[in-house]
Amino acid sequence: MSNAHAAFRLLRWCADRGHDPDFGPCDEEVRSFLRSRNIDSLLALSSGNADARQTAYDTVWQHQLRALRQVVEALTGSGVRTLIFKGGELIPRHFPGHSLGFMGDGDILVERDRIETVKSVLYGLGFRHAVFDTAHGIVRDRDVREVAETELRHYELASFVRTVEVTEPEVVAAARAHHAHPLYALGDRAVILTAIDVHHNVALDADPAPLFDRAVPSGLGVGETLSPADHVWLNLSRYYNEVAIHGGCSLRPFAYTLPEIAAGQVAWDVVEQMAEELALGPTLSYFLRFCDQVAPGRIPSDTLAAVHRSSDSRVRDWGWQLAKLFDFQEAFPAGGFTPASPPEGALSHSVKQTTRPS
Repeated sequence: MSNAHAAFRLLRWCADRGHDPDFGPCDEEVRSFLRSRNIDSLLALSSGNADARQTAYDTVWQHQLRALRQVVEALTGSGVRTLIFKGGELIPRHFPGHSLGFMGDGDILVERDRIETVKSVLYGLGFRHAVFDTAHGIVRDRDVREVAETELRHYELASFVRTVEVTEPEVVAAARAHHAHPLYALGDRAVILTAIDVHHNVALDADPAPLFDRAVPSGLGVGETLSPADHVWLNLSRYYNEVAIHGGCSLRPFAYTLPEIAAGQVAWDVVEQMAEELALGPTLSYFLRFCDQVAPGRIPSDTLAAVHRSSDSRVRDWGWQLAKLFDFQEAFPAGGFTPASPPEGALSHSVKQTTRPS
């Protein structure tokens, strides 16, 4: 089985838990590819056979979630509306008790005029702007200039981190093999660097107020979260830019967004509205259409059409980006291509041939 087929089948399982990926024996090359795309957990979870690596993923994630809940509870208690989003909300919702690999951080959205209160609360909980110095085995504070430049140029603060040490053998073994964020080896112990990313917006040209207006209670039991519709358009459009501009190759955003689509709670008129307001066009259209390939029938055809025509600019149109993500060579899209007919058909055919199971 090719890498692309294995990944596609696992993503289909995310959307339809009744679907059996039917792998049979899985060779190390495929497993290595799935790890490189941050979805090797799906192989363990779909088969019901969690191995030592998955146990380490889950243990680290539970420590990270515990810290995230503590932060949100403290912020809420201080009168700060706090929205959990991305994996910190969706992974516990759709993969309860489990993680999808080693997660980098927990993302929260707060109102900009509450930033000073947020900083005070996080400092009080022992978080600080720091990184783990692998050469010396210590947590080192980030330079104040670096922190200031990050916060000046972005709609989020520099990450707040704190550490927790664990001694579980499977986690220590995983730390020795990984030794990178968020899990490091330190003698006979493992150090988890729990990180919280505080956002006061989700895009430079977006108004965060409607996100708060549409917010719903978080599944973590504290705070709030984005509506399903806001999770879908935001996850997929941010993800597309990360892949196209920054060379991202993780498939994890698909893994936790597909179940949200399949759950049937998305207000598709909101997705259409946001695509129109932000002129998302190709930055949302390609990956939304891909999700429709993986989970047919969940996304209205009218929504796919509306998102596609929400921008006629080609400035951020980098094509499907699937060859990069799924590790295959794209076929030349000339077949059936005419100026009056965009090459969607040819490209869709290429995707089906290289990613859909036989």
